[in-house]
Amino acid sequence: MGKGKSQSPLLGEYPFESKKFEGLDKVFESFQTKEFQERNAHDKGDFISRALVELIQKAPDPAFLLEAVIDFTSRVEEGKYLEHYTLSLFELWLNQFSEISPEENYKIRGKIVGKWIPRDAYQTYFPIGMGKSYPGTHFVTAHNSPDLDTTVASFWGWVDAFAARVSEGLHIWNVPGGPPDTQVEIGLLFEDLFGPQVFHSLAKTRLSLTLSSMDFLTQKGMVRKHANDLALSFDHERQRSAVVFVDDHGYYLGDWRTIDVEGVRQVVMSLNNCLMWFESNLHIQFISCFTKKKLTIDHVSEVIHHLLKMRISECAPAKELPPKLLQFVNDYLIKVLGVEKGNEASFEEFASSMEKINIVNFSEIISWLNSLLKSELFDTSGVLIENRPLIFNQLEILVKLLSEAFENIRKYVDTLNVAFQIKTEVFGFKPQYLSHRTDIEEIRSKMGDYSYLTVNQTDVDGKMVPIGVIHSHELQKDVLGTVTLRDFCNREEMKIPSYLQVISVIDHHKSSLITDSPPKAMISDAQSSNAIVAELAFSINDQYGLGGMTEEEVDSQLKEVAKDLSSVQSIRIYQRLLQKKKIFHTDGHHYVDPKREMVEYLHFIYAILDDTDLLTKVSRVDVNCVASLLNRLKSLMMKKEVEIVHLDDIREDDDFTKKAAKRLLQNEDFYSLYSKVYEHKEQGVDENLEKAAKGEKANIFTDTKILNYCNRVGQTKIFACNYPNFQKASLQLQKQWYEKALNVYANNREIMLHLHTISTIASAEGLYKGGKISYDHQDEMWIWIPHTELAVEKLKLFLSGFKDSPAAKRLDFELELIGSNGKELSQIFRESFISIKHQISKTPEDLPIAILRYNAGGLNSRKAMIAPYLPRLDQ
Repeated sequence: MGKGKSQSPLLGEYPFESKKFEGLDKVFESFQTKEFQERNAHDKGDFISRALVELIQKAPDPAFLLEAVIDFTSRVEEGKYLEHYTLSLFELWLNQFSEISPEENYKIRGKIVGKWIPRDAYQTYFPIGMGKSYPGTHFVTAHNSPDLDTTVASFWGWVDAFAARVSEGLHIWNVPGGPPDTQVEIGLLFEDLFGPQVFHSLAKTRLSLTLSSMDFLTQKGMVRKHANDLALSFDHERQRSAVVFVDDHGYYLGDWRTIDVEGVRQVVMSLNNCLMWFESNLHIQFISCFTKKKLTIDHVSEVIHHLLKMRISECAPAKELPPKLLQFVNDYLIKVLGVEKGNEASFEEFASSMEKINIVNFSEIISWLNSLLKSELFDTSGVLIENRPLIFNQLEILVKLLSEAFENIRKYVDTLNVAFQIKTEVFGFKPQYLSHRTDIEEIRSKMGDYSYLTVNQTDVDGKMVPIGVIHSHELQKDVLGTVTLRDFCNREEMKIPSYLQVISVIDHHKSSLITDSPPKAMISDAQSSNAIVAELAFSINDQYGLGGMTEEEVDSQLKEVAKDLSSVQSIRIYQRLLQKKKIFHTDGHHYVDPKREMVEYLHFIYAILDDTDLLTKVSRVDVNCVASLLNRLKSLMMKKEVEIVHLDDIREDDDFTKKAAKRLLQNEDFYSLYSKVYEHKEQGVDENLEKAAKGEKANIFTDTKILNYCNRVGQTKIFACNYPNFQKASLQLQKQWYEKALNVYANNREIMLHLHTISTIASAEGLYKGGKISYDHQDEMWIWIPHTELAVEKLKLFLSGFKDSPAAKRLDFELELIGSNGKELSQIFRESFISIKHQISKTPEDLPIAILRYNAGGLNSRKAMIAPYLPRLDQ
C-alpha cells in the first residue's frame, strides 16, 4: 500500500526554472563607460557591488537569488570588469564598505539563500543564542577527499552560516581539493541548478585551514590621507587612527604612524628653527640699520647681502644641532626640498629652490628690496631721509612679506607629502604592507612592533589600492576564527590550527574533538550525515515555510482532508496543513522560499543515496528521512500536501529497515530520480576503468582516507556490469595503487597499513524490480605493508579484529598473493586470520600485495565494516 502509483509528473521530470536578474544588460553597460574604466580596483568593486545590492533589494519576496548572484559574479569576471569577483568579495564589501545597516545586511543574506527567518532560529545549527557573534572568518568545511555526502552537507552548512551571519567576518565554504568531479550528481545538483561557475564563485579548495589578510581586514580606525593633508599636527592618539597615505586616485603610497611623527618633527623643526632665526635676524638687522644717525644705501645693501649669502650651517640653531640630526637636515634639504647644496646652501639659494617648487615668491622679496634702495627713503647722495612714517611703512611691508613667505614654507613642510618623503628618503624607512593574500605566519612576521599594517589589493596595472588594515592586537587573541565541520569530527583531517575554534559539528563517524566552549554538535549513527542535516532543516522549514501555498489553498485542503481522518497518512497531512495555517496567523514576514526547499531536499536525497549505496546499507533514521523527503518534494511540486510513500504498515522488526528501503526504491517517483543518475554512474565507472587500462589518468582512487593516523583505506565502487572492464584493468590498477602507497609511505612513515576495497553495489534497475540480487564475481581487498616489524604488527592487529566481525563471519574468503613476499604474507594470514584458501603465484610479479577476495556486495561499508577494526598508531 505504501508503494502506490505516483501522480504525474514524476519527481525526476520536474523542471527547475532558472531565475536570473532582469535588466542585466543595462547594468553591465554602466561597467563599460570611460568613467568606470578609469576607477581603481577598489572603486570598481564598490560600484559593482552597489549595483548587485540594488538588484537584490528590488527582487520581490520570497526570493532565492543564489543562482542569480552567481550568474552576476560570473558575468563580471567573464567581462573582465573586475578580477576575482566572487561571493566572498561581495560579502567583504557588504560587511565593511556598504554602510548598510545590520538589519538590511541580514535581509540581503536571506534573499540570497532563500530563507529569511529570525537569527535565533539558526541555533538549530550554531551556538549563536542571545545575539552571539564570533570574531574573524567562519569556515564551513568538508573532509579531505570529499564525497557527495560531505560536499552537500558542507554546502548547506555554509548557506545557513552565511544567512545567519555566524561571524563578524567572512563565511567560507571549503571543499578540499575541489568537488568530487567523478560523481555525476555534482553536475546535476550544483552546476545545473546554480550555474557552471558555482564552485569558482562560492568555494575554496584548501587542504588545510589557515587565515590570510582578508580574514583580519577591518576599516575600524583606518583614515585615508592625501599629500596636502597635515602630518605633524595630526593627533594619532586622540583619533586612534591608522593613517594610510594615498594619492589622488586612491592608490597606496605608504603609512603615517605614531612612531614616525617625533623623528620627522625633529628634522622639520630643526630647519624651521634656522628659518625663524633668519627671519628674526633680518628684522633685527634692518631695525638696527635704521637706528644709525647716518644710514646709507651701501650699508643697507651690505646687510641684506650678508644675510642672504649666509649658509644655513652657519646660523646659530644649525651650529647647536647634534651631528646626526644635522646630517638628517642636510638629507632633508637635498632629497626632499631639492636644495642641491644641503646645509651648505645660502639662505638665498634655499629661497630660490623654494620658488622653483612654487612655495614662495622669492623674486618678489628681492624686487622689493631693490626698490627699497631706490625709494624716497634715501636722498640723491644715498643717505637715509628721516621720515618716520615712511620708514615704518616700509618696515611693515618687509615684515609682512617675510612672514607670509616663511608661513608658506612651514605649511608646506607640515604636509604629509613632505613628512612621508623624510620618512622614506631621509630615514630610509620603506613602506611595510600586506597583500590581500598574505597568510597569517607572514602577517605575524611582518607585523613585528607595528601597531597595524595596511592590506593592499593590486589591480591589473600593478598599482596597489588599500582596502583595510590589520591591527596587531587582533593577532594576539587566542581565537582568531571559527569552524563548522560537516561529515567528520576531528581537527587532524583538515589540520585545523588551535587558533580556529570548532563551534558546530554534524557527523555520523567516529568522533574526536576537544573544544574550549560547548559547540553545537549532532553525532548520530545514521548512514548518511545528510539524513541528520535534513531532519534539522525540516524543523526550521516547518516553522516558517508555506510550500508556495496561499492561505486560501491551505483552507481548501483542510476542508477536504477533514472529511476523512481515518488513516495515519491523512492525520499527518492534516497536521502539516494546520502548521501552515498557524504560520499565516503568527508570522507574516519571514519566509522559506519553496524553490530553496526543493533544491535542498533534492540535494539531501542524492547525498543519502550515494552514501548508502542506493539504500543497501541504511539505518532507521535514513529510511524515515528519505520517505519524508519524497513526500515533501512531491508536495512542493504540486503545491498541495500529499504523501506518495509511507512506512506505517511495515512491521517494526529486525528487517524493518531492509523492507522500508525496498519499498522506497520501488516507488515510481523515487525511481525517476535515482535511475538516470545511476545509469550515468555505471557509464562513468566504465570510462574510468578504460582509461586506467590504457595507463591514462583515472579517478579510481579518489575516495581514500587516513584513519587512526597509521591506516590508509580507500574504496572503489563498481556495478556488476562494470566487472569485465575491471578484470581487464585490474593489474594496471593494482600497480598504480601500489606506487601511490609507496609514495605515501615515503612521505609519512607512520602510515603503515594500506587497504583498498573494490566493492560491488546494486544497480538501480535491479533494486527497483525488487528481486533477489546475486553476482557471479567476487569483490576484492588489496593490502600492502612496508617490510618492517611494526607494519606486520599493524596488519596482524587488523586481521585479528576483522576476522571476528559480523561481516567477516558472513563471507567466504580466498587469498591471492602475487608478489615475491607471498610466503611471508601467507604466514601472517595463517597466524592472524581465519583458515582460507591461499594461492601463491609461482611466477611472482613485482607487486608485493595481498588480494583478499570475498562475496560481491558483502563488504560495502568502510565506516561500519572496516574502520572499527583498524589498529591505532599507539598499539
